[in-house]
Amino acid sequence: MDDIPQIGIPELYKEDGMHNGTIHPGLILLKARNMPEYLKNGNPFRNINYGISFFVDDNCEISIDNNNYTPKKNTVYFCGPGQVIKIKGEFKDAGIGILFQTDFILKHGAQQWIQSLPIFNRFLREPLIELTDGDLLMFQTLLKRLETEYHSNNTLKYDALEAQLTLILIELSRLYEESKGTKKNIDTKHILALESLINKQFKYNRSVVDYASQLCVTPQHLNRITKKAMGKSVSELINEKLIMEIKRYLVYTDMSCEEIAHIFNFHDNSYFTKTFKKAVGETPKAFRKQQKELYLPLS
Repeated sequence: MDDIPQIGIPELYKEDGMHNGTIHPGLILLKARNMPEYLKNGNPFRNINYGISFFVDDNCEISIDNNNYTPKKNTVYFCGPGQVIKIKGEFKDAGIGILFQTDFILKHGAQQWIQSLPIFNRFLREPLIELTDGDLLMFQTLLKRLETEYHSNNTLKYDALEAQLTLILIELSRLYEESKGTKKNIDTKHILALESLINKQFKYNRSVVDYASQLCVTPQHLNRITKKAMGKSVSELINEKLIMEIKRYLVYTDMSCEEIAHIFNFHDNSYFTKTFKKAVGETPKAFRKQQKELYLPLS
């Protein structure tokens, strides 16, 4: 394969039984009983939308960016654009997933608002939360309203869906912050903004000075913020993102190391190998050989 297959709402709507003939509104609900087989067969795919998955009592395994999870009863998982995901297992009828595009929420500054939500921040958090029985009842009610509207032909249907999705995101974010014991502050906002910049620019921009300039802070101050919050410098965060993405290509594609080096703007293959080995402890080729057996296929 040339690259990791991308899957999002447009691809799901092309599948038989997924609202054929309907123009998708930027939101899709996936019930466990009708989840396409290619999403749960253990093959990796790159997610291109925001996603929320409510697991009620399933027997499955999830891998998000090579981190493996076995969902417990009544857990919620979150994923964002660009993450590589693998799912394998059995799913109960009560489970439900929500995928949505950024532009489904029409309020001013929606993209920045979604990126600021703690449930979608990858630097500071785990991508999951466990619900109490009380929380579960609340979300069952909210999801039922969302699902009823989703299958209706009511006037202002998409306005209602947008409002209900926004409420679900708010309630999940509140619970998430409470469960992790954290609150937003100026430093957190800088970290969220830094994460967004690194995700967009890491292939060609590895300058701490440049990232700090874009955030209107000094490099020293930005390093103090990241060190305090995560125990890592800005350079380490950039490098982690870079190495994680290189690993994805080594494990999930058949591209040569030279081709991968070119994608990530390494113009010297020996420097590419040296950088990767310094971070991982082995060369890209050795890493690929070892990991292929572990991750493909997941069985």
